[in-house]
Amino acid sequence: MKDQEIFGFTGVLLKVDLSQDKISFEPINIDYTTDFLGGAGYACRYLIDKLDKDTDGLGSQNTLMIMNGPFTLTGAPSSNRFVVCSKSPYTNLWGEANCGGSFGPELKKAGFDGIIITGKSDNPVYLQIIDDNVNLIDASSLWGKGIKETRFKLKNLSNLPKAKVLCIGQAGENQVKYANINAEGRSAGRTGMGAVLGSKNLKAIIVKGSLFKPKIYSPHEFRASIKKTLQSILNSSITQILRDMGTSAGVMGAYSLGDLPIKYWSKGVWNNISDISGENLKEKFLVKNKSCHGCTIGCGRIVNIANEYYEVPLCEGPEYETIAGFGSMILNNDLESISIANDMCNDYGLDTISTSSSISLLFDLFNKGTINKDQVDNLNLLWGKANSMLTLIKKITFKDGIGQLLAEGSNAIGAKFNISSDNIATVNKLEVPYHDVRFCHGMALTYAFSPRGACHTSADGFKALRKSVEIDFSSLGIKKVSMNSNNEKMIKGIIILQDYRSLYSSLISCFFANPPPEYMIGLINNLIGSNLDIESTKILGERIFTLKRLFNIKMGIKPVNDTIPKILLTPLNEGPLKGSSPEFKKMKKSYYNLRDWNENTGIPNSRIIKKLGLTSLKF
Repeated sequence: MKDQEIFGFTGVLLKVDLSQDKISFEPINIDYTTDFLGGAGYACRYLIDKLDKDTDGLGSQNTLMIMNGPFTLTGAPSSNRFVVCSKSPYTNLWGEANCGGSFGPELKKAGFDGIIITGKSDNPVYLQIIDDNVNLIDASSLWGKGIKETRFKLKNLSNLPKAKVLCIGQAGENQVKYANINAEGRSAGRTGMGAVLGSKNLKAIIVKGSLFKPKIYSPHEFRASIKKTLQSILNSSITQILRDMGTSAGVMGAYSLGDLPIKYWSKGVWNNISDISGENLKEKFLVKNKSCHGCTIGCGRIVNIANEYYEVPLCEGPEYETIAGFGSMILNNDLESISIANDMCNDYGLDTISTSSSISLLFDLFNKGTINKDQVDNLNLLWGKANSMLTLIKKITFKDGIGQLLAEGSNAIGAKFNISSDNIATVNKLEVPYHDVRFCHGMALTYAFSPRGACHTSADGFKALRKSVEIDFSSLGIKKVSMNSNNEKMIKGIIILQDYRSLYSSLISCFFANPPPEYMIGLINNLIGSNLDIESTKILGERIFTLKRLFNIKMGIKPVNDTIPKILLTPLNEGPLKGSSPEFKKMKKSYYNLRDWNENTGIPNSRIIKKLGLTSLKF
């Protein structure tokens, strides 16, 4: 770096020891930023030395990191996200939750690349950050409050109306295993990072920054890169679709292709699908769009829900995953109830995928006669019963009755009622997102090898590899393929995509913005003074992805865990995917070979470890 200056980063991490009530500042490790950038890559490199298989995800010895990336606050398009990382209390593997909004940029304005949180407070507290003035403050008046009330009260208590708040709701306080963290209305979802904060008695973080502005290595060239990248994003048809309907635009398209799961993954046809479409959401409920800080896409929805039972004049609208989970998965065609479920999850701090999938499994068991009303608090769980769905969301949050079991997730439900794991839609305990592997066969590999359990964003092959989708990653070696392909082209595409998306989670950039990779490389080089090209960028992404694999190896993952449940591999007898199923065993074997991982141990071979510069790691 020029004159040893730090470009893109602040150079400082805030360290909070809750057990000792101690605040300190730690310089970033320049070697880590060189090898792993920031965000999830930096966090994993830091945490792999601190945590092990015996670390309790909800114990005081677990460490949680909130990390920005080098792109944050620089003007790089669609790149003001942050990531929360820890050992997951839900999967006992790598925990990672990506979040948009405005908290990340505000934290960087205060002068911090991230926050390292250790220990556990004796009593509920919140962290107040006003530039470099940092304090832990009693939060007993906020404990027990929902996310929206917490955010409102905390800004008033602190007399900081323009500050940004990250907090947990009651689900996090009660350590529901898949509780979320929320920041200014946006959710850091999956893997239970909200439960980790709850276990530490840290209710919230409020930040107001003004001191820091990132240094740019080549300001003129960086501005030119921004302009070129931004124009590419603006010209994309994906941007126009997301502006118009957000991710709910995908509901009808996914249904027509067979990508949308129906009736807990068992059906391919549902006549009521149009009732829960993005078009219907836009027509009946949409008030306005919402954008993350500095984003030109504006995929967020603000909707109006007001009826005699539930009145929230303005709230966040449901995303595609939420509509599928609380809609088609339980044959619920009431879009209003889906929007209410979304708002409840957002305010309680629940992950909508794990929540809806666990509820859907319970519905499935009830309708098959495996369980009865006496076992589910006398609720009627016939398909489509929206009121019962809403009741279960509250029960999960407060661990009331059957909610105590649901709060442990789908695998716990299966164990309680003697259901084979083959019939439960999870991978490494994390519920499968709502993109069917019988549509894009490569998604079977995405889910099986995702570092955090079943995760569609770790390699979104259903989108990036599809011929009809306007994303061109050909310079990386990714070729468009037929979605039902099981061949080497599909497998290589997923592998390269896994590595490239690992880069995204370390910069941190939004997966909805997909300019040519050369443009992204130009942004990185001109920002931090690196000299990346296509090949070295691919190696950087592979290094980050492999690092997460090594973290999971240290946590005890084995090849037997790299799998897909049979419920997702069983061909449907109707709809667009009739008769379709991935050749998973064959694809898995080829994946190991192409990755150069040992098929018997699941560990990357020594030549790969050496190539990626990871030989110093203990795993």
